[in-house]
Amino acid sequence: MTVTPTLPAVSLPATRSLSGLFQLLVLAAFSLSATSAFAQAAPRPPTPIAPVAPVAGGGGGAAGGGAGGNAGAAAGLGNLANLGNLANLGNLANLGNLVNNLPPGVNLANLIGALAPGGTVTSAPVVIATAGVLTGETSQASVIIPSQLVGAAGGGGGGGGQGAATAAANTTYLWSITGGKLTTDPTRSTVSFAADTAGSVALSVAVTTSGTTQVASSTVTAISPASAGEITVNSTIATGTAGVTASVPPAQNADRTFRWTVSGNTAITAGQNSPAITLRVGAPGLLELTCSVTLQRLVTVNVRSFVVVSGSGAPAAVTIVNGNGSGTFPGGSVVDIFANSPPAGQVFDRWIGDTSAFGAAQVAPLLAHAIFTVPTTPVTLTATYKAAPAWAPVVTTNFNPQTQTGANNTTNTVSTTLVSYLPAGAQGVVIMLHDTGGTAGEWFNAPERALLVRDLVAAGYGVASLNSINRNTGAWSGQATLAANLDALNVTAALDKFIRDGGLTATKPVFFLGFSDGADTGARFANLLATTAPARPVKGVVLYCAAGTETLSVTSRVPQFFALAVNDDNLGPNGNAAARAHSQLMAGRGLATAVANSAASPVHPGRFRALGVTSATFTATDAQAIWTAVKTAGLLDVNNYLKAIPTADALKAALPAAYQARAADVAAQLSVAYAAQEFFSDTDARVINFLNGRVADLPAPAPGRMVNLSTRTKISSVGDTFALGFNISGPEKATLLIRGIGPALAGFGVPGAILAPRLEVNSGATVIASNEAWDKGTIPAAQIAAAAASVGAFALKPGDADTSVLLTLSPGSYTANLKGVNGATGDILAEVYDVSKNSTRLTNLSTIAKINEEGDLLVPGIVVQGANPRTLVIRAVGPGLTDFGIPASSLLGDPRITVLNATANPVATNNNWAQGGAAGQGATLTAAFPAIGAFPLKTANNDAALVTALNSGNYTLQAGAAPLPVPNPNAPAVAVPAVNLTGTVLVEVYEVP
Repeated sequence: MTVTPTLPAVSLPATRSLSGLFQLLVLAAFSLSATSAFAQAAPRPPTPIAPVAPVAGGGGGAAGGGAGGNAGAAAGLGNLANLGNLANLGNLANLGNLVNNLPPGVNLANLIGALAPGGTVTSAPVVIATAGVLTGETSQASVIIPSQLVGAAGGGGGGGGQGAATAAANTTYLWSITGGKLTTDPTRSTVSFAADTAGSVALSVAVTTSGTTQVASSTVTAISPASAGEITVNSTIATGTAGVTASVPPAQNADRTFRWTVSGNTAITAGQNSPAITLRVGAPGLLELTCSVTLQRLVTVNVRSFVVVSGSGAPAAVTIVNGNGSGTFPGGSVVDIFANSPPAGQVFDRWIGDTSAFGAAQVAPLLAHAIFTVPTTPVTLTATYKAAPAWAPVVTTNFNPQTQTGANNTTNTVSTTLVSYLPAGAQGVVIMLHDTGGTAGEWFNAPERALLVRDLVAAGYGVASLNSINRNTGAWSGQATLAANLDALNVTAALDKFIRDGGLTATKPVFFLGFSDGADTGARFANLLATTAPARPVKGVVLYCAAGTETLSVTSRVPQFFALAVNDDNLGPNGNAAARAHSQLMAGRGLATAVANSAASPVHPGRFRALGVTSATFTATDAQAIWTAVKTAGLLDVNNYLKAIPTADALKAALPAAYQARAADVAAQLSVAYAAQEFFSDTDARVINFLNGRVADLPAPAPGRMVNLSTRTKISSVGDTFALGFNISGPEKATLLIRGIGPALAGFGVPGAILAPRLEVNSGATVIASNEAWDKGTIPAAQIAAAAASVGAFALKPGDADTSVLLTLSPGSYTANLKGVNGATGDILAEVYDVSKNSTRLTNLSTIAKINEEGDLLVPGIVVQGANPRTLVIRAVGPGLTDFGIPASSLLGDPRITVLNATANPVATNNNWAQGGAAGQGATLTAAFPAIGAFPLKTANNDAALVTALNSGNYTLQAGAAPLPVPNPNAPAVAVPAVNLTGTVLVEVYEVP
């Protein structure tokens, strides 16, 4: 439906003499390509701190100082914080950038204390560590030498930085600790440590530079997470119950604060920031209550409790054969059932029996861990298995020797370990990438991963894994080109080996599958291999516990499947949300993608049978013994949900001696049940379905499409013209309804509407259609009215002077120009509708106007239709129009773009395209612009742009001047360049291919 009636009332005079200007813009912006592309932006970031003059390192070039600053920060701080912006700190009087880049809890006072009176920077080392740490958790500490960092900030064409880097290279470190343990190399500038018990941890580091040793130290408060207490709440609650209470221990002498969150449609009705809350319980299922307790303003403990919300129907028996989950439950309850781990030589096949309980989901009977709603009648389900051929992985050591260039151009030979198996006639191969610190062998030796590998081979896929070249940290290479990326070259070498050995043909599909950092690496490698000649037949990526990247979600053509854990504390809620957003961006481009969420589940004895997958001597009796030990240790609640992830020491102490060697595998199973960051096999069937679909080249669901653009503005002066540009892409002609609304606006309460508009549609400089009264043109009025009704456009009254044309156009770029008849002026609404809705689409829409009054907005509207989202790039260009010869003085100096949904709620916004959104937004848009045929934007310009996936619905775009920042009266005065708050702005919308 048209968004016209809901557009805000604005008064925006059109740009004068637009004909030559807009034709230039249309030809430049809309005729470059028939394709399109986009990415999502976030609110405007804080205004950057202005650089100040360096104290040390000498006066020199900004580039040199910046490079040195990064080098000094890297040498001094490791990965604790990104302090490359120290180049901008100079004499450290301005600590804005430093504060923004330090992690939460860092003791900044130690760093500030490094400044002697008068601002002189000392050469004494300073330890930077968090002020508080939880016992049993790992934290980091770094040592820096302020004088080295300030030297790096110097300049001298990089001389200051070079001096700092040299000093850092000649510096050695030796850490020691009391009250805890170091968990990484004590001879590096950054170390990881863990506190043993509550109290304090004393860190000390001896820093030796050029034969002189200095000692720095820091004390960190250690707090036990147990001091936060537990949540007290009923373990089972009937659906729809109101007045339910939950609580944690209250504060003592204001030593803690509270913040509650709940899952599902359960609502907190009272007590949000207090130790006790009141709830109104929603639908049946698992309710997760979390209270974030911040202790002593130092550390935060997330105390979590799981509540089973039962149904309200009559009790029904659920009987599970060859698995766990049997019981009697009220009808409507949601229950988890689990198949026993398959015996040797078999893999799980499917559930049989009363499978109608699974509903319409076709994949549900294929899931070894399934969830369903209990009916009012008894249910019996039996887990069945199928034979899988025996096989064993082949280990190739010293695989693919390559020459690696190191510091000072030294070279050495590096190789990797390849572990692989390809069944006869493999329908494809899955390349599996470990997490940072992992190994190739873990895919075959860790139970959950081994279950997946078994299922993949049984489904006809070859499997292969490699070690990363870097074995110090186990990290994968981040080189952006295939030729420079030794790890990616190892993948191509493995594929070539499989082809030479006859196990794989060159056209067989290649997939990447990884966990955490290995998953993100898989997405990068997949795109490298798919786009570098000779291109490999990469058909998909599976990402476990990883968000992927926005840039690849907008530019790569390789489909992605995301397997997420809902309580993943490493990725966090924001990371999980980013993964879902990236999947939406891909769906909005017409690519196959899916998201599977692993939620918390009860810990049953059969869960530990998975340990038998990698041990022939492990039995069901052993699994029961481990479960009994875990239960006895108090790690499980009444419903057998894990209360919290136990520390390694606590878990080992809970296990009988006979099973302590398997503590890591037990911990992994508990983490899977808790839905923490751990690899899980619950999605095996979904993953294989995804791979099978890519092998078969099944079409992805069609993305949504833009069907309407409407922009309201004002023609203020005689001779003014208002212009719209649009691009049609596809193999067929498209039928469009284009309207210029003046008199009909009075029906929506708009005063001062233009009395008689004229519409002309141009292809280049040629007028191909025109009209001055909608029901008096060459197209019969009844036909125009029918077309308007078919697209949801409001009806025009017979005899009104509103203008309209209905025409069929070939793919290409067009301009619609509107002006007043006989010099008429006033408000006008321009609309373009896609009537035919065939395989040809509106892929690019644009509008240009002049904002004459401060605070006014240019307000286009768009309509997206379809069952899936549509990924769009939306831009508001002001300064960027100077590239087309338009004087900067006539342009809006700092435009901002906001997207509002049909209820006027913002869904995306951006100001300054290169700075907006998550890390990498500028890179995403830079990569997207050529793909959509948009002219480039300069990083220094304040143009606005964002990429987002919009679901079906009506949207309003608001383009106007970004509000000026409110000065801080306590901050030093900073000169802010003057920008035009009025002027011409171009708004563009592109579909991303």
